[in-house]
Amino acid sequence: GLTRRALLDFHSRYKLQLLAHHQAGYREIGPFVATLHEWEDLDAFFVAYREKLMTILKKPASRKNHTNVLMHIQGYFRNQLNTRQRGELRDVILHYRNGQLPILAPITLLKHYLAEYPDRYLMTQNYFDPYPDDLGLRLAVK
Repeated sequence: GLTRRALLDFHSRYKLQLLAHHQAGYREIGPFVATLHEWEDLDAFFVAYREKLMTILKKPASRKNHTNVLMHIQGYFRNQLNTRQRGELRDVILHYRNGQLPILAPITLLKHYLAEYPDRYLMTQNYFDPYPDDLGLRLAVK
């Protein structure tokens, strides 16, 4: 069943995915979710949340927004990576931004660093694996 905790957990897992789709929508939905405790009717909150969520997801994720998300994730590793690694990651992200690499390149490198330097928040993010592997959809993302 629907619970406040389940809604908060869901929203937390999809934050980076929402940011990739619509930065302004991402900034609007966060404060809305923060009001969850003020809603007596959880079903009414869910209807309003779902509408906001779908509005954000209707906008296709752009290369610019993906780059923003990738750079945001990069910040989580600033204390773990050495100068060479930070430069390599920056270059891979910039090559993606410029259309020289597919999104799989920076995602794969970030997943490698995440395995090496685990971060509880990042490890819960749907952004790294948004689709079932069998569909091969990440290969088609620009």
